[in-house]
Amino acid sequence: MKQKLKAFIIIIMAILISLISIYAFMRVSVATEQLRGTELVWKCFAIWIKSIILTQAILVVGGLFLFMLRKPKGSV
Repeated sequence: MKQKLKAFIIIIMAILISLISIYAFMRVSVATEQLRGTELVWKCFAIWIKSIILTQAILVVGGLFLFMLRKPKGSV
């Protein structure tokens, strides 16, 4: 049962990270149509930073769930 739950958590994490990357690409494409020059650079940089923060949050929360499901060292 734990293996299925671990696999489910990892799949959910992968789906969420994929959605974040798709969202970031969409935001960058919209920004390139609307902005030019340094404004475009700063907007893309902000999108990139936000994507990194969201991805790290998903990895931390998913890692905590996976850590809670681990076997203690003394058990068989």
